[in-house]
Amino acid sequence: MPAQTYAEHVGNVVKYARHFATEAAGAFSPKWCEAFVSAVVIAAIPHDLGKLDEIIESALLAYSHHCGLPSLPVEKAKRKFVLRDPAIDESTQEKLWQRTEKLLANYLGQHHQSFTPITSVANVPFTGLVRRLALSCLVDADHSDTAQNYLNERELDGEPLRAAERLAQLDRYVAGLATTPGNEAEALRGKIRSGIYSACRHADLANAIVACDAPVGSGKTTAVMAHLLATAHKRGLRRVIVVLPYTNIINQAVDVYRSALVLPGEDPEQIVAAHHHLVEFDSRDLRQLTQRWDCPIIVTTAVQFFQTLAACKISRLRKLHQLPGSAIFIDEAHAAIPAALWPQSFKWLTELCRDWSCHLVLGSGSLVRFWQLNDFVPVVERPVVTELIPEALRVEAAALESRRVEIKTCKDVMDLATLTTFVQSKPGPRLVIFNTIQSAAVFARHLRDSGLSVEHLSGALTPFDRAIIVKRVRDRLLDKADNEWFLIATSCVEAGVDFSFRTAYRESCGMVNILQIAGRANRSNEHEYGEVWDFRIADDSTFSLHPQFDTPRAVLAQMFDEGKISPEHCTEALLRELNAGTGKTENKIELIRDAEKAGDYPLVADGCQVIVSVTQLVVAEPSLIARLRAGQIPTSRELMQHSVQVWDNRFEKLTPDCIGNELYALRPGQYDNFLGYMRGLLDASGEVMQENG
Repeated sequence: MPAQTYAEHVGNVVKYARHFATEAAGAFSPKWCEAFVSAVVIAAIPHDLGKLDEIIESALLAYSHHCGLPSLPVEKAKRKFVLRDPAIDESTQEKLWQRTEKLLANYLGQHHQSFTPITSVANVPFTGLVRRLALSCLVDADHSDTAQNYLNERELDGEPLRAAERLAQLDRYVAGLATTPGNEAEALRGKIRSGIYSACRHADLANAIVACDAPVGSGKTTAVMAHLLATAHKRGLRRVIVVLPYTNIINQAVDVYRSALVLPGEDPEQIVAAHHHLVEFDSRDLRQLTQRWDCPIIVTTAVQFFQTLAACKISRLRKLHQLPGSAIFIDEAHAAIPAALWPQSFKWLTELCRDWSCHLVLGSGSLVRFWQLNDFVPVVERPVVTELIPEALRVEAAALESRRVEIKTCKDVMDLATLTTFVQSKPGPRLVIFNTIQSAAVFARHLRDSGLSVEHLSGALTPFDRAIIVKRVRDRLLDKADNEWFLIATSCVEAGVDFSFRTAYRESCGMVNILQIAGRANRSNEHEYGEVWDFRIADDSTFSLHPQFDTPRAVLAQMFDEGKISPEHCTEALLRELNAGTGKTENKIELIRDAEKAGDYPLVADGCQVIVSVTQLVVAEPSLIARLRAGQIPTSRELMQHSVQVWDNRFEKLTPDCIGNELYALRPGQYDNFLGYMRGLLDASGEVMQENG
């Protein structure tokens, strides 16, 4: 394909940037519309000229569109070469500066032959979030034009939301789920589910932020979607975004949404997009694989969502401008991000709702109302958060929930043999959840090698293999004669998954964790009773304790001693964790807040890492690896389905092969569909690598 001319590229970037900026601000932000669109367009016109515009916000965008948002304190402290590449030494920068000064008139003359300078613009200082949104428009315009010209990337705009039509489709779907109850408990549960759906479907709330504290089995997935679509129709919103804490929940939610919301003649994958983990690339050859959040309904992970809000790198920021005008559901909000990240994240969410026409639902069966704590949200900054479900209905649902399972604790510290005996002592089928991938893999392999029937589920497996395992687990749970087996997993099945085991075990963590696992036992009252056990493991060469859970474990032990194990005690448990901590949470809260105020964007992005350890996307499927080695580029969905995110310490241990710019592949024997990439780690020299989470 012939090279694109300068005029063609800049002209297209200006067109796309104006389109993205107008879609975001023109339709959804009267406050920022004029200044936002002007700044983005002015930055787009000279974005490849190498000469910054005199308008500060446009200058910052033009500088950042290749290297990301910088640290403004660092730039201000420079004596010379402000907004210049820090990787280039000063003597080289001096030479480049002199060359630019010498040739600038020629550059501008060629540029102005095609583009007329804009001389009038509202020069309004932006907030950090507005700068990220503006840079997102410019980056997406730049990358989209390049990808379309050289790599045949698809058209920019996704399908329309069509909220009213999808809401009617959802009503029909939910009506078709009604069944004849088999007992009194099922009848009461059906009545509560119907009441919750109706309450969410017809809620007419003035406030843009609402809370949904709905217990397990109450139909929250469809009920909240009905509320989001009804709100989107009423307010003219363009997109629904569902944020989930764990990747395996995505498949379950996406299956429901595609069955319930896709209209006749539509491609389900173009209507409901599933984004399991980060697929983002800076290199031009792989830009078309970057996820763009332009479908009408996006189901994504909390890691992707919140790290995009805080991002400074262009590959991650590319999709951010799709957020304005969105109805956002953060499900299982208790598990979405670490506590220290909520103050700044909630401030961004509040700004999106106040200035960019977003609507936000915070949901969980064990909702921690962090916005009521002064350490998290000062009273002067606290928005009104309305309850989505009426109080009487919530009380009725909670009463039914309390009769379903019994939550107990075993205070003994167990080694591999003791734990094996303990989990076999209760009726099956049995679910055992660990805090680390390592502990889960070790225990799953030990039980299998002991001749027991075992399924294993964790982030060490690809989304494709996890989907197969989830289906197999569901099928086995339906077979009432198949009781003597185990599912060994990490917290990825702790919340939001419609599994129902006879007995569930949870390695000791925090209050919300033990309450959430209660939703995976006797879920629909199919057994006379269900048990959930909190247990503790030894920190030895076999198991691995998660160091971040020391304080939550201690607080949970206190709450057990005091008999305070229920959803209404979740906020108290969080407050105790803060008071019992070493001050790290408070320090991190202040660090992130101060960095955002100062415009130190790399520090903000680093501080807001949901998973502190760096991860790398690694391809695991042999046939896809072969295609990549042959130079064939797959779709973004293929890459996501057949790859894993490997933490940096495990990456160094596995030493996967580099198969191209930014792409890595596991070597033969390092992956199987039982242990995932832990197969390569557990087999290495007979040792188990210690991990940090």
